[in-house]
Amino acid sequence: MSRIAITNAAGATLCLALSIAIGPGSNAGGASLTRHGSSGAAEPVVVRQHGRDGIVDAGGRFVALRRYDRIASTSSLADGLLLALCEPDRIAAFTQTSPGQGPFGYRYSGKPTLRGPGDLEALLTLGPDLVLGSGLVAGSDRVARIRDAGLTVFDLGEMRGLSSLLPNIVTIATLLGRAETGRELATRFEQRMRRLAAAIPERERPGGLYVSLFGDVLYGGTDGSSYHDVLTAAGIRDVAAERYVGWPRYTPEQLLALDPELIVTHDGMARSLCAHPGLGQLRACRNQRIVELDGALLGDPGLAMLDAAESLFEAVHPAPPASRHQ
Repeated sequence: MSRIAITNAAGATLCLALSIAIGPGSNAGGASLTRHGSSGAAEPVVVRQHGRDGIVDAGGRFVALRRYDRIASTSSLADGLLLALCEPDRIAAFTQTSPGQGPFGYRYSGKPTLRGPGDLEALLTLGPDLVLGSGLVAGSDRVARIRDAGLTVFDLGEMRGLSSLLPNIVTIATLLGRAETGRELATRFEQRMRRLAAAIPERERPGGLYVSLFGDVLYGGTDGSSYHDVLTAAGIRDVAAERYVGWPRYTPEQLLALDPELIVTHDGMARSLCAHPGLGQLRACRNQRIVELDGALLGDPGLAMLDAAESLFEAVHPAPPASRHQ
């Protein structure tokens, strides 16, 4: 079966370029996000407790605004944002996943790595003055152990695409003492996402969806996820958003009912999807309209969303031959 294979040739270059240039039940950007900046994203509201200014994280914990010089990340989202916003000598550790992600993972080299928020022994050895994580409320027992050890933890909340990424950019920048830089980064990022397919009329946007197959389970990602935002930015009408939210698990019958004309999935997965019982009847399989993206790129809920959207846009809306030579 022929397929369109897209690999991220540029890696997460947006993150580097911009840094040079300058769950529904969880508040993904922090508990006190109410003010809106130029990007349209909610910004952290500075509050005062015990004579100190600070902001409140997604778990409702107050974290003081002061100089942090040893910052440890326990999520891939925080990894990328620290790389874009923070001086290298203030970063104490990244997660273990980022150094191995894609051709630009080398940018994370030279720093200790953590398995995640449960890696208490490594955290104690590093002795960071700030620990950043995503969606830590669900693992509150682990977070409690970190705090009991005397470490300051800031929970960025659940990762839900642009709706959480934009405020998280400003939140991390605020913790770094660089709020205005964060606002500029968030504004430029959102503008580039919105403009990518702005010239594609709605009627010309193919109906598609994201789906992956792991084992025998079909996983989706639609409204409220980075997958939905990537598809939308690339000029694709997410047909799954009409019926589902977040990260649904599909049955073959549910996918057949949606019957998208286009499927977006991870590299190397097209053949397996269409060979799955019943799915060979999907329009996307019959017409071989399956776009494969590098898995690390497509699954990144951070700044690499723009790289994924640009690669997807090029695959779905290729430029006319004449325009390529202009």
